[in-house]
Amino acid sequence: MVNMDYPGPGWGCSAVEGCMTDEAKRLAVKGYCKGVEGELTAWKATLYDVMAGFMDLKDADRSALLDTVTEIKALVREIETKTAQLESECPLEGVQAASKDLEDKIGQVRVHYSKALEVMGAGSFGG
Repeated sequence: MVNMDYPGPGWGCSAVEGCMTDEAKRLAVKGYCKGVEGELTAWKATLYDVMAGFMDLKDADRSALLDTVTEIKALVREIETKTAQLESECPLEGVQAASKDLEDKIGQVRVHYSKALEVMGAGSFGG
């Protein structure tokens, strides 16, 4: 299960701008992306349990949760896309803005996950 208190992946070089060389910046970006990828993998495992529980709900409960589940799926796709873009482009400037966007999206996943728990009950899947 995902640690809801985990602040997210950290940066090397005390943020990319603090790195002395471009190569160190690239390594810091790649390390950050690997951290996001790891966190996203943990979220996907947790969200898989949400989806399995979602399918077992009564129609009324499923309807109440449909928007939340749709939003979670969209956020996960956006995080995957942004992380892949960061990793492939490995930008040396403007990375902090991209990381803020990723952190905001992961925060939104946490919010929607908490909403799902309210409908489904935490005991349904290890919460």
